[in-house]
Amino acid sequence: MFDSLTHHAYGIAGQPETIIPKLIKSLLKIGYRTKGNPDFRVESHDVMGVDESRVLKEAAGRKAISGSKKVFIISARGITKEAQNALLKVFEEPPLGTHFFLIVPSLEILLGTLRSRLFAVDAFRMNDNKTSSRAETFLDAAVPFRLKIIQGLLKGADEETGKKELLAFMDEIEQSLAAGERRSVADALEEVLKVKKYSRDRAPSFKLLLEHLALVLPKVE
Repeated sequence: MFDSLTHHAYGIAGQPETIIPKLIKSLLKIGYRTKGNPDFRVESHDVMGVDESRVLKEAAGRKAISGSKKVFIISARGITKEAQNALLKVFEEPPLGTHFFLIVPSLEILLGTLRSRLFAVDAFRMNDNKTSSRAETFLDAAVPFRLKIIQGLLKGADEETGKKELLAFMDEIEQSLAAGERRSVADALEEVLKVKKYSRDRAPSFKLLLEHLALVLPKVE
């Protein structure tokens, strides 16, 4: 993924389950120790708030213990505006030797001021073909076939792992719309973001949410 830590803050759109192992592998290749390293930290948030941002800033401000570099990998399905504003300065002017990797479903969910401080990494180049093609197949299909895809996804959705799979699928659709030529589909991307917001309710109906996407999203070819 990279040959050296030349940037202080990286932005990656994609699934943390896929990306984090590859990040760790890349860090090991350049000689950065991750296992048992107090200067290496991985965080995961459903929605990252301002309190989490402040804790991150405090941790980044501490002196490195085991070497000259500190690395923070932060994944978040959502991040509040307040949290993003709190990170602006530390992402622009971090302590010497401090590097951040921010993993989100799509860089489009970030404020322009924060996004401008990140070196964007092409997530589709990192993801496996199965992950990216599933969302693209859905977007390229007519409504009847989309509904069949949803039926397959809904099997086992009552299980915790099933819910995570459905949330991941929504993330993949967003990433696919936001990537490359699909960036022009602004209305469709806005609809996906709206549905993802409802998916964070206490007891969301994934069946209704996904069927809504199947019906309203335009066929993208």
